[in-house]
Amino acid sequence: MISFQEAQQAVCQHAHTVGKERIPIRKAFGSVLANNIVAPVDLPPFHQSAMDGYAVRYNDVRNDVPVRVIGESVAGKSFNGKVAKGDAVRIFTGAEVPQGADTVIMQEHVDVNAGVLSIGSDAIQQGANIRSKASHIAKKSLAVRKGTRITESVAGFIGSMGVSHVDVFRKPAVTIIVTGSELQQPGTTLQPGKIFESNSLALQGALRACGVDTCTVLRVKDNIAATRRAVQKALESADIVLCTGGISVGDYDYVGTALQQERVRKVFYKVKQKPGKPLFFGVKGKKLVFGLPGNPASVLTCFYEYVYPALRISMGHDVPFLPIMQLPLVTPYSKKSGLTHFTKAVTDFTSVSILGGQESYIMRSYAQANCLAVIPEGTEHMQNGDIVTVHLLPTSFM
Repeated sequence: MISFQEAQQAVCQHAHTVGKERIPIRKAFGSVLANNIVAPVDLPPFHQSAMDGYAVRYNDVRNDVPVRVIGESVAGKSFNGKVAKGDAVRIFTGAEVPQGADTVIMQEHVDVNAGVLSIGSDAIQQGANIRSKASHIAKKSLAVRKGTRITESVAGFIGSMGVSHVDVFRKPAVTIIVTGSELQQPGTTLQPGKIFESNSLALQGALRACGVDTCTVLRVKDNIAATRRAVQKALESADIVLCTGGISVGDYDYVGTALQQERVRKVFYKVKQKPGKPLFFGVKGKKLVFGLPGNPASVLTCFYEYVYPALRISMGHDVPFLPIMQLPLVTPYSKKSGLTHFTKAVTDFTSVSILGGQESYIMRSYAQANCLAVIPEGTEHMQNGDIVTVHLLPTSFM
């Protein structure tokens, strides 16, 4: 067995981006930019009023020159002319400041009688209330860096420059293979000796949280021929294959044999951790294959610690791992030396409390958790107040 740090390092060494694609910005949410975006225009593209008011020459106001309104400039329809001495133009927020004007006076500071301005404030500053051309960003300057995740604000910024399509790292195609003759689908009548299958639901939700919104799910009984056919099918189309169950060495565990028959090269098998010790990771060409345990808490833990960073790397993220904090523990914890424990926990971001129900088959505590408290391999006892490493789950920062 290898340590969890060695296992994570091995996964990251084999993970890679799976290609690029050019897509509409409206479909790019959650994707990562594959190239820098350089501003194709100045923003604003002209000197723009930041207020409703009057565009004037500052020297006229300062020298008490009588100022008369000669026209107006509204957003989308600029004043067609030039502001000369003694001129003013009625202007509205977002409109182009007419040539010759260098200051906008807020309408609250102005009275207009017979077209002549009476300015009620002596605190007017030159250049006031004008958004200068290119003050947001200048044409040909770097706007958004490669590796940036496209959020609503990033998309809005990109769209404001007139960019409609972007180059992004392609999201990986993922296939989940669920094994187990004892499994039934939710919504059916539970038969004797059977249990409801939930791993595919949990994994699909975790994939969506990572930005992977589509995946294929294959379900097979405990049969070597059926398992091998599912592995063959998955390897034909998927970039990443997630097998759940059947990876141990029992009489009805066929995943390992099927992966070997399909020439998936083992990188490691078994990690010094709890839960999820019987974890398999292998590769076939550039495809990544994970053999996850069957117990649902083990599945999610292995997903967050190993599949999550692989997905992040494949999608172009610079930081692959879950966010980490160092926090004081408010619940004591004891274990035997030899395995790293990933414990379901709750944090308020000032301290962390380990939940009850740590067994690998229990999902109720996972449903309550927003983090994993990591108890090191060589540690046997942790007391209240001891500092523990905390891996924040996506539910805590979404």
